[in-house]
Amino acid sequence: MSANSIAHTSLSALQSAQVGMALTAQNVEGQATVGFTRRRMETGVTGALPNGVPGFGQGVSVAGFARDWSGLLQQQRITQAGVTAFHSSVAQGLSALDREAADPALAMDAPINNFFKSLAGLARNPADGAALADVRARGTALLGSAAQVENSLNTVRSDARANLSLAVDELNGLASELVLMNRAMATTRGTADAALLDRRDALLLRAGELLGAGVSVSDEGFARIFVDGQPLVNGEHGGQIESTGLQDDVGEPIRFSLRLNPTGQEAVSVVVPLRADEWGGALGGQLRLARDPSVVLQPSGTPDPALQRLTSLFDAARAESTASADPLSQALSRLAAWNSRQPGVSEADVKAAFLQLAQAANDTESSQNAASLQDGLLSSWRGMVSNLGAEVTVHEVGQASSAAVEQRLKSDFESQSGVNLDEEAANLLRYQQAYSAASRLLQANAAMLDEILAVVGR
Repeated sequence: MSANSIAHTSLSALQSAQVGMALTAQNVEGQATVGFTRRRMETGVTGALPNGVPGFGQGVSVAGFARDWSGLLQQQRITQAGVTAFHSSVAQGLSALDREAADPALAMDAPINNFFKSLAGLARNPADGAALADVRARGTALLGSAAQVENSLNTVRSDARANLSLAVDELNGLASELVLMNRAMATTRGTADAALLDRRDALLLRAGELLGAGVSVSDEGFARIFVDGQPLVNGEHGGQIESTGLQDDVGEPIRFSLRLNPTGQEAVSVVVPLRADEWGGALGGQLRLARDPSVVLQPSGTPDPALQRLTSLFDAARAESTASADPLSQALSRLAAWNSRQPGVSEADVKAAFLQLAQAANDTESSQNAASLQDGLLSSWRGMVSNLGAEVTVHEVGQASSAAVEQRLKSDFESQSGVNLDEEAANLLRYQQAYSAASRLLQANAAMLDEILAVVGR
């Protein structure tokens, strides 16, 4: 091996060790950054002399850098993050309502029983003015309790709509940034900066939490987000989700559409309606609550006929009733209208409605008798409480189990892609030793040349 070969070998080893130490420092510094992926140095052997004759000992060169990244584990994390976020959003949205329903001071059992106990006294003596006044007082208390429960439901709806609006805005922001990233990656032709790829993965993971399915990375490394089969982010093109009804009254319907290429090169953008029926993630959970939390309380996802009595009571508390309403709803709705001083309802109307209710309640053969009405209303209320507790439990268990799976996937991903400080310490020691060895070899080669020159000069 020539002195030139020794010098070249030593110098290339020295440079590679320097790069390795710098890369190790970058990994250690980056491990505190969310989404950072460990960098790995790839080296190659330079095994030919300048004249092209094969030789050995010509040193090593830094061929490039790679990310220790698993696309499969990353996709699984994105999917699982959506499942966890869906259960979490529903459970958190209903938890306050569940606590209220379990509070004896807020439960409707006592107001219902007190009202029908008072109604029984009026049924026995319809001419007793004091009994009628007591029924009206108990009816007002029952209406207040129903209004409080419905207000809690409306609070869940309005909070969910506000959260949904924020989530849509955040997803649109992520989409815009990912489109710009895809364009930047397209110009690099597959040599995108590692920091850009780390940022892409972090944004996609958050998009997965918000939307669930439809978030992925293409074979070319581009971010992709599809909503109801429509491309929110696809390569260098993207769109923006538009919504109506989120800022309106809780009774207004919610609708979504996707405006494709709103800032692209096309002269006219295309607006596509979205079904939003199968959305996952936090968006899907908030959407279920925003549309109607009382529907979410049903195991089948549709209104339960057994809760019709409670629904009628909510209508009565809003002073809403029809001519075909049962005597209980009719009497309570007229009382609510009279209490709120609505025009067209007189005190005589309220008295007549309660006397009619008392007469029906006293009929043991009628389906509208006191026992039937009381049992139906109590069963309806307790059914709602039971369904609510079951729904919260389902989503809390789902969140816990999904979070456990997500944590395991995160650990698997980090074991492959994350920074291990012990491993980096070992690598740093190895690079330091290689640097020291290359330095000594250069020193030995220099000393040998000095000896040769000294001999030749004699």
